[in-house]
Amino acid sequence: MNMRSYSLLGGFSAAALFVGMAQGAMAQSASGAPAAPTLRQERPDTRSAPAIAAENYDPKGMPVGSFKLFPELELDEVYNDNIYATTFGTAGRTGSFVQLIKPSLNLRSDWNQHMVNFFAKGNFGLFSVSNTPNFTDYSFGTDGRFDIQRDWNVYGGGSFSHNHEDPGTPNAATGAVPPNLYDQIAANVGYFQKFNRLSVRADGRMDNFNYLNNFTSVNGSLASSARDRTEWRESLRAGYEIMADTQAWVRGSLNQRRYLNKPDASGFFRDSSGFDVVAGLQVDFGGITSIEVFGGYLQQDYVDGNFKQVAQPTFGLTGFWNPIREVSVRPFIQRTVNDAGLANAAAYVSTSGGVDVDYKVRPNIKLSAHGDYAIADYSLISRTTNEYDQYLTLRAAAMYSPDNVFFIGPSYQYVYKTSNLTNANYDQSIVMLRLGAHL
Repeated sequence: MNMRSYSLLGGFSAAALFVGMAQGAMAQSASGAPAAPTLRQERPDTRSAPAIAAENYDPKGMPVGSFKLFPELELDEVYNDNIYATTFGTAGRTGSFVQLIKPSLNLRSDWNQHMVNFFAKGNFGLFSVSNTPNFTDYSFGTDGRFDIQRDWNVYGGGSFSHNHEDPGTPNAATGAVPPNLYDQIAANVGYFQKFNRLSVRADGRMDNFNYLNNFTSVNGSLASSARDRTEWRESLRAGYEIMADTQAWVRGSLNQRRYLNKPDASGFFRDSSGFDVVAGLQVDFGGITSIEVFGGYLQQDYVDGNFKQVAQPTFGLTGFWNPIREVSVRPFIQRTVNDAGLANAAAYVSTSGGVDVDYKVRPNIKLSAHGDYAIADYSLISRTTNEYDQYLTLRAAAMYSPDNVFFIGPSYQYVYKTSNLTNANYDQSIVMLRLGAHL
């Protein structure tokens, strides 16, 4: 089975979003992914207000009472030279042009206190060589925050998504078969309060996954009906401000993963429970450099004795470097345990790291680059496979905005996978031209 691993990092999700645009995927979030720190997004801007406004090409939004509406429509032309992620040892590599249609609406409150946002978006993919890989993804939801006092609030959100999994991504059925389709219901609630130098945050999240097709195993994949599940996660984080812009923190998290069908067609029980305990340090050097590093221990225990207990160190890093106002550099590192869609493996340990770089050549011309390296290790959990996959993703893009309504730009992405399994390596090149308008 061909699989690939994407890093889906809270706060630095631009890389994963591009993959969704390039291949038409709205990827599901990695299980147990820790939240990224709130980092200052650029060095202090000392220019005058008129000078800032003259170089601002962001959409302005349309006033709707005390809200602002941000509509957007994007039409992309893509060429993917390996739409089924065919391995080097398999004949029949297929390339195809793909048309992507992506409408979206965002309604955001324009208040001094509190916050309520609503969104709806779609991602529709049409392949020129066949109707089989076509997809219709959409999602809608809301999130909000209620400010009790200045440093005291509660927040939450909910969403519904109809998504698909592309060939080459982890857990996807491979070959010229319809992509796995699933519905995801997500909800979260949280509480934050700061007492002078001490801050406390409590979070809870629920994700329900319901798979809609491919009910038989394909090339070693788990039948989709066996993947229906609900995941719960609870976490408590406490931080202490050692000095201005420097915070030390600790966090403990629990998770429970409960499957609907027990056992699956292979006779396995895939339910599990786990926890992680980490400590970290967050430092902001005046908006020019911000970094958060953390490390600790994670454990995941499976009901079925055919799956090993995971007991591993965990670690992560998110950073922001703004050497000049036009350039930003964002490195990241992360380790998580993600549930797998293999018939002989319940999950895999994902370790990934990379960097994003943006350069505004002019206020309306931006160059972007991305590189990441990821490992998916199934042998740490499964007793029946020693699969160990490695992925390299490189990307370059440019974006031109003639005004704050229209945008256009090309991009290129290259993916290379290696595996210790026979005939499991593949590569893939994706060329895309984006054209869109937003208000």
